[in-house]
Amino acid sequence: MDRFEDWLFEPRPGLPGRIARLPFLIMSALYFLIVKARAFLYRKNIFRSFKPAVPVVSVGNITLGGSGKTPLVIWLAQALQEKGIKPAISIRGYRSAAEKVLAVVEEKNKERVTPEMVGDEACLIAGKTKNLPVLVGKNRVRAAAQAAELPAQVLILDDGFQHLKLKRDLDIVLVEGRRPLFAERLFPRGRLREPLSALKRAQIIVISRPDEQSEKRISEIKAINPSAPIFKMRYRVQCPEALAGKRAFAFAGIADPADFFETVLSCKIELKGQRAFSDHHNYSCYELKQIDQAAENSAAEIILTTEKDLARLKTFESKTPVLALEIKPEFFGQEKEMIDLVVNKIRGAEQ
Repeated sequence: MDRFEDWLFEPRPGLPGRIARLPFLIMSALYFLIVKARAFLYRKNIFRSFKPAVPVVSVGNITLGGSGKTPLVIWLAQALQEKGIKPAISIRGYRSAAEKVLAVVEEKNKERVTPEMVGDEACLIAGKTKNLPVLVGKNRVRAAAQAAELPAQVLILDDGFQHLKLKRDLDIVLVEGRRPLFAERLFPRGRLREPLSALKRAQIIVISRPDEQSEKRISEIKAINPSAPIFKMRYRVQCPEALAGKRAFAFAGIADPADFFETVLSCKIELKGQRAFSDHHNYSCYELKQIDQAAENSAAEIILTTEKDLARLKTFESKTPVLALEIKPEFFGQEKEMIDLVVNKIRGAEQ
């Protein structure tokens, strides 16, 4: 495995691996105490939660990255616009200049923003939405106040489930459908951001990328939260026919690059080589030259990456065409039920 996180999160590393990971297991125990104490202090109003003037819908997860929050946020924002509801999106802008301030990306300045300014995910959201403001900064309370002034009719939080400082009217939580839920461990030994009991706060749960074990996942979730509606979500690649049969070199800097490589193969693309990087990876000129050279050496016709990666590679000049696989979430025919639940919650919050 090339990535440290893959080595660390491996569920069955063997005895030598378990010994090597023991310090991380101890840190996980300390992290558990901190997370439980924080939740208790918010629950008892010792730490204050702020109620904004605009309804808030959070899209989050209980594990680190890789569950598909941002594509769902984009789909949700577009679906709300079709219903005549004006959303704004709040995103942290991880490792960007806007993270510690509050940048407002609107239609008039979308073409000028860069990943360095607002982050890769904010650039992706801005590029795939129209007439929709994206508020970039880790202070979600300030973002909610700004959303009310725009004015927006609802604020969508990208990755907001753990942001207890801001009260939400609806928490949508994604759960990775292909990993055993109860086999996950707390950070930093594993991917869990919170104990699984935190799923009790969720009002809608989405099983991302379901497989043949999905019904078991649903039973496990219902044992924790029996009242939340559960939807299954998969991703459809847009226009894969144009890529079928082509030779490609693929790379990705996301939480779960293996899923991306599987998606490439599912499009009947001949994968000539691949390389995985950590989530939100900042590609150096040297790394990009290596990718370009590897693609040429493998006789690849195209270089494929994710939409999020491509958003931060505007200056990548390659001998081989660089494309992104465009994906769109689907809910197995339950799109209407999903959006109706969200709309009803928003309208109920406005009253």
